[in-house]
Amino acid sequence: MKMQVLYFSKDGKGNAEALATAVGRTFKCKCDQIPPAYPCEGQKLVIIVYDNYSKPAKQLVDFCKDLKPERASNVAIITMSKTGTQGVAELEEIFKANKVEISGKLELKVSKGLFGYGKLTDEDIKKANDFSTNIAKDLFEHLD
Repeated sequence: MKMQVLYFSKDGKGNAEALATAVGRTFKCKCDQIPPAYPCEGQKLVIIVYDNYSKPAKQLVDFCKDLKPERASNVAIITMSKTGTQGVAELEEIFKANKVEISGKLELKVSKGLFGYGKLTDEDIKKANDFSTNIAKDLFEHLD
């Protein structure tokens, strides 16, 4: 299975790594931070998980601009934000311009408190795993 899960958290303290690790474990695939140690090459699906509490960070935007169909033919986006409706328009535009298919997006509500990030719940992890599984089933025949 040519699949990878990547995560980005602006200050390294968010929930992106924990959620990405849980999804990566489900598929027994590589999970790495953005920018990854090794660039994506020939991936059928790249799942990008990130904390979306402000404008996307330059490193995340630069990484997305570098994704082309020969590196990743499909991307799925999982974000966590205070409202669960922050939107991912900037990244979607980048992927469309690069002709990378957006297979889906999941926006989770994970509040950010005064002293740090909200707690990721088992329900949030289940939603992310279900979302990822549905996309993977559409792209990889052997998962049906």
